[in-house]
Amino acid sequence: MTRELRLDRARAAVEAALARAARDDLRVSVAVVDAMGRDVLVVRGDGATWFTPEVARSKARTAAAFRRDSAALAGLKESYPEVFALAGDQVPFRPTTLPGGILLELDGEVVGAVGVSGATPAQDVLCAEAARDACAAFGTREG
Repeated sequence: MTRELRLDRARAAVEAALARAARDDLRVSVAVVDAMGRDVLVVRGDGATWFTPEVARSKARTAAAFRRDSAALAGLKESYPEVFALAGDQVPFRPTTLPGGILLELDGEVVGAVGVSGATPAQDVLCAEAARDACAAFGTREG
């Protein structure tokens, strides 16, 4: 049975990412997409620069499309640049290897991805991990 990433779960993920960012006074944007890379929720956090929502969206879409965290694609891009370019031609966005795009899974099934942008790569990852953990912990009901 395919599970849908519902808005309430996406909100919990975004809130967790923003709370993690606030701990370190970071200004980030967060994007949550479903398993097909379609937007569920995109938020530009207070003080985040104007372009960070699109970067966050690209990170999330990359993770969803390639079924792995965005940073994990760096090796593929380096070792097989043509394969990465050809794969990138198949999707309606520019894939990225920037850290901060992380898969969201429920019971081992990919239901979407989260992307965070606006801080350092390592800080973006920490915020995305907080979102992932909140998504996984959000109740036991469908979605």
